[in-house]
Amino acid sequence: MQYINIANQGVKSLSPYQAGKPIEELERELGITNIVKLASNENPFGFPESAKQAIIKQLDQLTRYPDANGFELKQTIAKKFDIPANQITLGNGSNDLLELFAHTFADEGDEIIYSQYAFIVYPLVTKAINAVAKEIPAKNWGHNLDGFLTALSDKTKLIFIANPNNPTGNF
Repeated sequence: MQYINIANQGVKSLSPYQAGKPIEELERELGITNIVKLASNENPFGFPESAKQAIIKQLDQLTRYPDANGFELKQTIAKKFDIPANQITLGNGSNDLLELFAHTFADEGDEIIYSQYAFIVYPLVTKAINAVAKEIPAKNWGHNLDGFLTALSDKTKLIFIANPNNPTGNF
C-alpha cells in the first residue's frame, strides 16, 4: 500500500522540505571560507559554556523522559508574565505550536490570515489542513494590519502575526 494514497489532500499537495546546505558543502561549492550560516536558527558562535554546564549537571537524569507537561517551566513563565499557568501551551519549537493551533482551531475551508513575506510555516500548515490561505500584501515589508482587518470574515479562524516578522525582521 502507498501511504500517500490515504493522506489528506492538503498533505498530498505539500512538497518535501529542502533543508539548507551545510557550511562545508557551501564552502566546497563556492570556494569560500568563514561562512556564517543564519538559517535554521543555528548559533554561529558555538555552544555556550553555560548550556554545556547545565547539561553536565543533568546527565544523571537524561535517561528519563522529562515532565511532558512542563510544570516548572509553566510556573516560571506564569510568574514572570503574571498569567495563569493553565493558559500556557508548550511545544517542541514554533512549528509544533503552529501546527497544533491550526489543527485545533481551523477546519477544511476555514480561513487563515498571514502576511506576505511571513514565516514559511504559515502557508504550509494552512495547506496541510486544507484551510484557505489569505496572504495579505506587505506594507513596507511588514504587516499590513488594515489589510488584515479588511480580510476578516466569518470563516477566519486564525491570524498568524510574527513580531518581529520572520524573515524580514519588521515589527
